[in-house]
Amino acid sequence: MSEALEKRAALKRWLRDRLTEGERPKEDWRQLWEATWEHLLATPVHDLIDAGAVKALAERLADPELITELSRPIAATLAPAIIAEIREDDQPVDRFLPPEAQEKLQEALARPGFVHPDWVRAMFRGEAAEAVLNDALYRALKEFSTLLPRLLVKISPMGRFGVLGSAGALAEKLIEELEKLIEPEIKSFLAESTERVLERAADFTIAKIDDPASIEFRATFVRFVLSKSPSFYLEVADDELISDIGEIVELTTQHVLGMADVRAAIHTRIDQVIEYSAGKSLGDALLLEGGKARLPIDALADATWPAFTTVLASPQAQAWMDVLLDELIDEYER
Repeated sequence: MSEALEKRAALKRWLRDRLTEGERPKEDWRQLWEATWEHLLATPVHDLIDAGAVKALAERLADPELITELSRPIAATLAPAIIAEIREDDQPVDRFLPPEAQEKLQEALARPGFVHPDWVRAMFRGEAAEAVLNDALYRALKEFSTLLPRLLVKISPMGRFGVLGSAGALAEKLIEELEKLIEPEIKSFLAESTERVLERAADFTIAKIDDPASIEFRATFVRFVLSKSPSFYLEVADDELISDIGEIVELTTQHVLGMADVRAAIHTRIDQVIEYSAGKSLGDALLLEGGKARLPIDALADATWPAFTTVLASPQAQAWMDVLLDELIDEYER
């Protein structure tokens, strides 16, 4: 190898070591983080963002097939581990909310108008609500309709002295016949009245929705939710159900990202950001006081340093740096 080539090889080794070995390049990396962030905050947004390029990137990232390709391996790797950990978590959920947050939550629940009337009406509509009400009313009306005859029979001579003869059996027979006559009337009444009863129940509930009892009901329900552990909420979620939920999420995401109006809305939001940021620096656009933000620079530099040095150590990056250094030397010697 000629002396010139040896010098070039030595320079290349020096550059690699200078960028990755020892504490000095690590400190340079930290300073680069700090200086870059300050520079970005002071830079006009229009110098950082090209609307056309961002829209093209959004279109690519919103590709349903790409989302599926990226999310499936992550879900297959992380989801089982996360779910297994949740199933072992027996501590109440409320430990994640400090007392101040729980107090604010209770205040929000007590706020007038917190529950929209349509939510209440939805609970009193549909075949399920009608079936429950029908069953409850049927049992109550049937029991009540035969209560008075049974009481009259009990206090009548047939009831008091029925044990002496066949009067008791006759009384029971009369009650059974009465039940047979009343039952069709009850069913007819329910068929015509159930929907009206549900509407009245909904109106009554809405009228009382912000009464102390209703507010306490909401608060009690939320306290119950917070008192349970994450494992409690997964008791009925077996692997098949979790798999089904994952498939539902995937299909829904693909559907939403394939909707033309969603893609159009993304483009509109990008245009709105560009319009809002016109004439502003990044710091002003982000409403960061004085264009400054206290980022944990040291922690960010330490966390990203291994990735940075790994990239520089890759054959592709080293070949790229060698080419740059050769071009620099050639330009200097020209």
